[in-house]
Amino acid sequence: MEQTTSDFMKITSLLLMLTFMGALILIGPVSPAIAENAIEAAIDVNPNTFNLNSNGNWATVFIEFPATSTCDVSQIDVGNVVLSVNGYNIPAESSPSNIGDYDLDGIPDLMVKFDRQLLQSHMFMGSEELTVTGTADGTDFLGSDTVNVKAKGITSTILQTSDIHDHASGYGPYHDYTPGIPGDDGVTGGYARLATVIGGIKYQQTMAGIPTLLIDSGDYFMGTTYDLTASNPIALQFFTLMGYDAITLGNHEFDWTPGGLYMLLSAGLANGFNVPVVASNTIPDGVVGTGDDGIEYLMSTGAIVNKKIIEQDNGIKVGLLGLMGENADEDAPVASPIDFNHDYAFIQACVDALRNNDGVDVVVVLSHTGVNSSGNGEDAEIAEQVTGIDIIASGHSHTKIFEAVIKGDSNSIIFSPGEYGEWVSRLDFTYNKKLGRIVGYEFNLMPVDDTVPGDPGMQYMVDMYNAEINTSLAATGMPQLGDTITTTGFDLEMGAYQATGVTGLGSLCTDSVRNVANSLVTYGGLDGIPVDVGIVPNGVIRDEIFAGNTGIVTFSDVYNCLPLGISPDTSQPVPGYPMMHAYFTGKELYLICEVGLTVSQSFGNTYYLNVSGAKIDYNPAWAPYLQGVRGVSLYAPDDPLCLGATTPVDPTDLTTLYHGVVDLYAFQLLYVVNDFLAPYGLSIIPKDKDGNPIQDYMDFRIDRDPGTAGVQELKEWMALLNYLPSIGTSIPSAIYGPGGAIENRIEIVTY
Repeated sequence: MEQTTSDFMKITSLLLMLTFMGALILIGPVSPAIAENAIEAAIDVNPNTFNLNSNGNWATVFIEFPATSTCDVSQIDVGNVVLSVNGYNIPAESSPSNIGDYDLDGIPDLMVKFDRQLLQSHMFMGSEELTVTGTADGTDFLGSDTVNVKAKGITSTILQTSDIHDHASGYGPYHDYTPGIPGDDGVTGGYARLATVIGGIKYQQTMAGIPTLLIDSGDYFMGTTYDLTASNPIALQFFTLMGYDAITLGNHEFDWTPGGLYMLLSAGLANGFNVPVVASNTIPDGVVGTGDDGIEYLMSTGAIVNKKIIEQDNGIKVGLLGLMGENADEDAPVASPIDFNHDYAFIQACVDALRNNDGVDVVVVLSHTGVNSSGNGEDAEIAEQVTGIDIIASGHSHTKIFEAVIKGDSNSIIFSPGEYGEWVSRLDFTYNKKLGRIVGYEFNLMPVDDTVPGDPGMQYMVDMYNAEINTSLAATGMPQLGDTITTTGFDLEMGAYQATGVTGLGSLCTDSVRNVANSLVTYGGLDGIPVDVGIVPNGVIRDEIFAGNTGIVTFSDVYNCLPLGISPDTSQPVPGYPMMHAYFTGKELYLICEVGLTVSQSFGNTYYLNVSGAKIDYNPAWAPYLQGVRGVSLYAPDDPLCLGATTPVDPTDLTTLYHGVVDLYAFQLLYVVNDFLAPYGLSIIPKDKDGNPIQDYMDFRIDRDPGTAGVQELKEWMALLNYLPSIGTSIPSAIYGPGGAIENRIEIVTY
């Protein structure tokens, strides 16, 4: 099938540019490039032991090449010799340098010197590996030496959680979770187990006379059935009972709009919540009568602050900031009229005020910004652009970092605990008053799993909430938290990003919205027109579904899979994104598939689109030209599992309209895609059945009960809840399991 290319060729250069920029972001600070065939030099650093209080001027380095090397140390260009420590590069002094035989082994070595004070300012207590690189007659060389570093100081401990997303009963099968019985389930996290880990460390450090700072980096709301505790949010009760010193805001705190966040925080405050919310770059509009008035009120009362200063018993004065990152900002489409200031100059001014005006010793940033597993990302960029930050407790990216990373001129220590309360970050650091900096640290991720006995008191609180939730569910005719909805003999996971991206869970979710929507057509819903495609972004799929010990999939497990969002319509109090329907041309359908498969690889896996009802031919070789989608054909609307024949879609068709189902969140983030496409005359415009652009998405909500007056919104989780019983008593492995039929929905082709 020949595909029209003119429109797509227009944006090839931009796509390639974004891909290149993404690569730069992943690479981070550039160290001297070293060829694979570099000379392996022997490096000897003198002194071998550094005292950080030393006032010495020089660190001496002796460089020796192997006897078999074709190059000689006399050919080394001293001007290109660099010593690296903790990612910081220090150039060699131009003089003095000389050639001798320092180790008396008959092989010449080159002596060079480095600024010792500069070197010591980037070293920490313990063992430090110093790497020396350079060139000799155009050939790279590389070598390292390990030295000992000594210093004295005052010790403190920081414990951090982040991105718990209301996982009060852990991450894993609800039916399996037994926090009081270690060794019998695979569930991780849970408030009771977190309480044991955090409480144990705090007690241990208190007995040792070491203060502990307990913080959270945001996204504590939204993600499980415990979102239903809005009248007294369980997350805020957990923070209060555990004695958190501060928390910050994540993008999901704004899922229910600023007004919804005000409601949640106010409910917590009315029930004893007393932990300061530090939100340094959260900027309200200052206009009376707008949607952020409640947040402005909480700022005026001190419930939300722009900084927090804590004077610890050991004499260390800690200043706390809270930041929302740029990517997190984009992921909060209904946060307006709240704005977030991401300018480095603004953040620098906040840090400078803490140091110069408040006289703090240590600056800690509670950051909902993120880093990847290599320690690169927005938080690393902040550390490199803003001086004076000692510690960045990172969140948002759900990254678990087992070794803290050092970034920037201020040796900022960055760490992240992953997601859902599965880990707690523990940083033990030593601060030297004379040097005015952290001189040593030890970092560990503390596991929160079935080896940890849950705290009985905390679990009692969770059980009380469970009972209240079940009472509320029963009143609306919904299943109980632990009720069995279906079973599974295999795990449904999102898995690693692959060429096609097809996953069993993603396909199950998108099949559910398409088929449940089609079931409503016969009752007069959705214009009475069958749905062709269902679309679910990866970003709204949260908990995976695991077989666990019994294979039982409960109501809680189903809800937790698609829990996010709430309706802008305040008459719809039930949480969850409402499902919407709209119409798209054949050309737009191709573009939607291209965005889901190709553009998502630049924007991130959360932008991947799971599609039901369509068979896609995809050639990754054409992806750089935004032509990876080579063919799209549609299954019949009455083919629920997409197993039958398909009808091709013409990519040039601007007339035929195809009926699609998506959630409100996808519509809210459509501007990100259209901003990308607009300079090139391309866009995806949702339409009504007559082809007119939709003016108000709320008019296109799917009514789950078309026969009743008003709109009863079909939530995304409701679609999955209703779909699962329709496919049998167990999720079919032949369809959604490894090697199942869903793998045929996207075919890698060579044309």
